[in-house]
Amino acid sequence: MKKLLMVSAVTLCAGLLLIGCTAFVTQKQVTTQEQVTTLEPIQTPAPMGQEELFDALAGDSILGVVILNPTQEELELAKNVDQVYPDQEYGEYMLIVPKLPGSTITLQELTYDSNTGEVVEVKDVHTTSGTDPVAMLVQQDIPEGFPTLRVVVEADGRTGTYDLSYYGKGDGRRDFYIMWNRE
Repeated sequence: MKKLLMVSAVTLCAGLLLIGCTAFVTQKQVTTQEQVTTLEPIQTPAPMGQEELFDALAGDSILGVVILNPTQEELELAKNVDQVYPDQEYGEYMLIVPKLPGSTITLQELTYDSNTGEVVEVKDVHTTSGTDPVAMLVQQDIPEGFPTLRVVVEADGRTGTYDLSYYGKGDGRRDFYIMWNRE
């Protein structure tokens, strides 16, 4: 008898679970105004390539790039290259390439106060500009301490600087960006 009662109770519970308990739900009358919801269509941008995506996200933040020890292929890609210093026996080559046509690249020499470490003198060494992008090739020993050279890129009323100094991480990085100084 207990088994029969237990089987009946389990069957009843299973039946309620399968059928659902709709007897306890109260329904609310919904007006026509509440039933209609207007959804705005989502504006999906046209698909873009990697270059367009990078330009859209980085915008005008990057004014140029410094490439350490450029390959012959990279020098040929730059086309219009202004070599600042004559070939030397020592030092790394640095190719400075502006992003925008009409950019001006200025190479500055930095002098420091030996007591405070503050920059006391900034002297323009060489300036390159042109309607087509003109790259600058520099051969100089990169110091491990204070930078001795600074690259200044100016384009469309924006200025970006990069101090040439030893990177020191040993991860093989060769390219460094000249970012717009947003001050």
